[in-house]
Amino acid sequence: MLSALLDRLSQAALEDISQRREFFLTSWKRRDKIIRGVASLPFLIRTVLLIESPTERDALLQTSIIKNSIFCVESVGLWLVGMYLCSALPALLAGCPRSKNCARYYLCLVSRSSISDLYGKDAPWSRQDIERFHDSRKELYNRIGKLGGLLPIMLHLGDHLYEVSTKRSVKHVVESVLGTPFVVYLNFSEMICLLVLNCTYRIIIELLYNSSEPVGTSYREFWGLAFTTAVFFTLKDIGIMLGFFSFEEHLWRRHLTSVSTIVGMFTMISVFASLGIIYVDENIHGRNFLGLVMGLLWWKLVLHLKGMSSSLSTLIYTILQIAGSLKYFLLIFLILIICFADMIQIVTKTSNQCDGDADFETLCSLTPVQSYVAMYGIMIGGMEMSSLAEFSPLVIVLFISATFLGLIVLVNILIAIVTSEYEDACNKSHALFARARLEQAARHVAREKFFDPQGDPAHFEVGVKIWRKFWKISYFILFLSQEFFLVKSLVSCNDLRKQGIVDNFYFISLVIYGIMYHVLLIATGMAVSAMAISQYEFLARFKEGRLHKFTQIGLKPVCLYLRSMGLFKSESCNECSK
Repeated sequence: MLSALLDRLSQAALEDISQRREFFLTSWKRRDKIIRGVASLPFLIRTVLLIESPTERDALLQTSIIKNSIFCVESVGLWLVGMYLCSALPALLAGCPRSKNCARYYLCLVSRSSISDLYGKDAPWSRQDIERFHDSRKELYNRIGKLGGLLPIMLHLGDHLYEVSTKRSVKHVVESVLGTPFVVYLNFSEMICLLVLNCTYRIIIELLYNSSEPVGTSYREFWGLAFTTAVFFTLKDIGIMLGFFSFEEHLWRRHLTSVSTIVGMFTMISVFASLGIIYVDENIHGRNFLGLVMGLLWWKLVLHLKGMSSSLSTLIYTILQIAGSLKYFLLIFLILIICFADMIQIVTKTSNQCDGDADFETLCSLTPVQSYVAMYGIMIGGMEMSSLAEFSPLVIVLFISATFLGLIVLVNILIAIVTSEYEDACNKSHALFARARLEQAARHVAREKFFDPQGDPAHFEVGVKIWRKFWKISYFILFLSQEFFLVKSLVSCNDLRKQGIVDNFYFISLVIYGIMYHVLLIATGMAVSAMAISQYEFLARFKEGRLHKFTQIGLKPVCLYLRSMGLFKSESCNECSK
């Protein structure tokens, strides 16, 4: 009945021009009042979505009143967040798979809704109607984005994130978090800081290796720069982890067991331990683990880039998937290496060929580990057939079998695995990048939740205000310390370059990173100033002036970056699970 009345009001509001002039305002106000009244009913949309009968649910969702209510901001509430939670709540309220699937279905409905769904397929809507529809959709998406903890809670979906992250509503929420100039510049600044940490760590190793005398108290600014940068990333990781914990305990566990978190935390712990050890005794000889720490630093940088480019996210995902797919391949490869190495050694020793010939003596004297390494070289083609002339026929057959399996069979299987995983990653590259962006946005929300809780300052408790000011002051002190050590490191690195202790490459790299870092700081300040002039009334006198136009230069790189990495559109969705 309400739907029939709504259709009549919509028809009256969208009829020909002469009637619209007379009845438009009255009909549209009545229509809007009915929709908002129905949408304001508590948990109406959630109740409709959770109807067990698909036939009854779909029939209700096709009615005009429900379609328009779903697209109304009054229908959005914390019930949507609750449907994603994995907690001890009743199954119909949250946590069960059907509840999560229905929440996904809701996001799909609001993403694929069109003007014809709301006003009718045959309605002669005008340009004003289209603009009103776009404004309503933007208002709805903004309301969804303001739900506390929606993006972090959505991480409970697991593999379903590939589907959900490509929806228009979710992309709007994600880009409203990551698409601001400050966050864009923050991500690039963190990338530069990682490069600075990598370069500084390498310079410290070169300094200790090439210096003929103890460093003593000289050149400690390199350690200062490395430590302050490592402290920044450690605080960031801890803040994100505790931010997830404040939303929901399962999110903290999921985040703690992810590959990027494990690599990040282990890398920072390794950096602190390594720098502390070589700071105390100034000796790197015999400490091979320092090279592994360098590899971890570069891998942390690679994982940071995952959410900044579609191509990079596809390649990184491919590498991770290949690593997971190769576990059984590597197991078979290892078994074949041990199998052939043991067989060849036993046949050689039992054939009385270990005495006399130098080649046989070398082969028979290998330890088990050495024989396995030698067999690995043979299986990848590191042996000439002419060297087999003195061996027995059985040993020759074993060598030929090993090279055949290694060079022809296993290598082609490996190529097939890599090709298949890469093609699969390319086919869903847009979904991979969208998921990477969603996870990055969720981490940023968790980080802000811990370090800078948002809300009405008038209702904040004293402890919360002190907490926010404490972290702002702490970050400012950390920033000044990093700036001080960076400038001193540049001066000292130039001196070491002149003495021949540090290569020109490291000095030039550190200079480039320093310039890029300060350019990003200036651009961030310009972008924040431009936005402040546009938003605050007491700065309105600068609007459209020279200062405002100059500061708007800092916004252009952000716009170019966001346009260059735009997400693909995908609005198909699966039905809500029964």
